[in-house]
Amino acid sequence: MSALVKTMENIVEIERLSLRWVARRRSPLVNWLMRGLTRAGDWQTWTVLILAALTVGGNFREIALQITPRLLLTLGICFTKAMQVFSSLLTDPDPYSFPSSHSACAWVVCISLAMILGGWPTWIIYAAAISYSRIHIGAHYPLDVLIGSCLGIVLALL
Repeated sequence: MSALVKTMENIVEIERLSLRWVARRRSPLVNWLMRGLTRAGDWQTWTVLILAALTVGGNFREIALQITPRLLLTLGICFTKAMQVFSSLLTDPDPYSFPSSHSACAWVVCISLAMILGGWPTWIIYAAAISYSRIHIGAHYPLDVLIGSCLGIVLALL
């Protein structure tokens, strides 16, 4: 068996075990919280927050102007990864599943805010919570979220 095949089998096994671990932690309250966190990471939420910051002005406007290019670049990278030539058999597929755009955007915004405002632990916890929510609700495999998170961190540090 080739090293590549063995590596892929190991990744699949780690994801399977991870998803089992997540499934055991589901409860009505946690599920409700995860749905809210996942919505907090939607591109629509980031858009509203940026528009609000631009409208309020002052320091909020400056922060929004610093973060917006990174956020747009992150969304652009995530959305161009969608496969256009392959059709899904599902009625409502997510063409943006790899990498997780929610995770990428959460990390790019939160790391950017931490660099501008400080308060690193709060921002890291928030980005991690949004990222985990994507696995918890069943929208992504752990590797989707990990790669999206890494993408967001790298783009925030550019």
